[in-house]
Amino acid sequence: MTAVAVARPLATSFVIPVPRPTVPLNPYTRPRKILGDPTPLACTVAKTALEVVLGGNDLNHLNRWVTPEIRASLARQGALAQRAGRHDPHPVRILRIRVYRVTDVAAETSIIADDGYRVRAIAARFEDVGERWQATVLDIG
Repeated sequence: MTAVAVARPLATSFVIPVPRPTVPLNPYTRPRKILGDPTPLACTVAKTALEVVLGGNDLNHLNRWVTPEIRASLARQGALAQRAGRHDPHPVRILRIRVYRVTDVAAETSIIADDGYRVRAIAARFEDVGERWQATVLDIG
């Protein structure tokens, strides 16, 4: 006689964890949402900042999007360019941008821009300040 093996189902128990509702530590705060892609803002800030450095006068457009330290530095560089008689008639073009999200509240960008005479590199760091992106570091090469 031949023996036939009968397959029996194994008796296993599965434990499914039930997620607990999260309670905020402070009842007067609400959870912050993660900000979207900073690429369009980074292009606008880089283009306007380079135009200011080359002698343009669009600095007031950046008030909301840069820190006061960056604004003061751009104003100083723009004033020097205007005193030297430089005003670039060529529009600035953004050739390439790379964005790296460091965390949910910070992103670093590297931008290649053409001002008509030179191709320049621009590095910037954007951070979540008051539920909006704000440039905290801006370096124009």
